[in-house]
Amino acid sequence: MNLPPTARLRLVDRLSRELYVFKVEFLAQDVPSGYRKERRRELRSDLTAAAADVGMTQAVRDLCPVSVLAHQLKLAEGRKLPHVWTGMITFTVILCAWAGMMMATAYALLEAASQLGGDRVVTVHASWVGTNVVVTNGPHLLSGQWEGSGLTLAVLVVVPLLATRTWRYRPAWLQRRRASRAVTAPDPRRVS
Repeated sequence: MNLPPTARLRLVDRLSRELYVFKVEFLAQDVPSGYRKERRRELRSDLTAAAADVGMTQAVRDLCPVSVLAHQLKLAEGRKLPHVWTGMITFTVILCAWAGMMMATAYALLEAASQLGGDRVVTVHASWVGTNVVVTNGPHLLSGQWEGSGLTLAVLVVVPLLATRTWRYRPAWLQRRRASRAVTAPDPRRVS
C-alpha cells in the first residue's frame, strides 16, 4: 500500500511547510484567489517532494525568502492589483477611532450636563466628523443620541476604498473582454 506523501511527513515537517505556505499566502494576498490557490497547491507539493529528498527543514531553507516569492507571484499576475487587506485594516481603524471618539464625546457631554444640571433639565451637544451627539440630563431624565451624517459615511467608506486602490480592481470577465479587443501591434517607439 502506497501512502500519500503527506502521510509520511512528521507533524513538525507539516507545520513548517504550512507556516511557509501561510506566509506566502498572506504576503501575496492581493493576487486573485484562483491563481493564488493554484500556486499554493504547487508550493505544497514541491515542498513535500523536496522534503522526501533532503528533509523539510532543508527544503524550506533552500527556497527563496517568503517576501521574494510573494513579490514574484504579484509580478506574475502582470498588472497592478488592489490592496484589499489595506482597505479592511483602514476601515477597522477609522471605525474604531470614530466609535471611540463618539463614546468619549458622549461621556464628556454626560459629565458636563450632570454638572450644569442641578434641578433643571440641561441639553448639551457636540459634533465630530459630522456626527452629532446630544445628551439631555435632568432630575428624572437622562437621554443620549448619536446622529450620523453624509460626511461620516463618506469618511467611513471613501477613505478605505482609496486605501484599497479599488480602481485597480478588474473582474475576470472584464479582463477577458479587454484582452480580446487588444491588438498586438508593435510599439512604434520601440521599433528600431
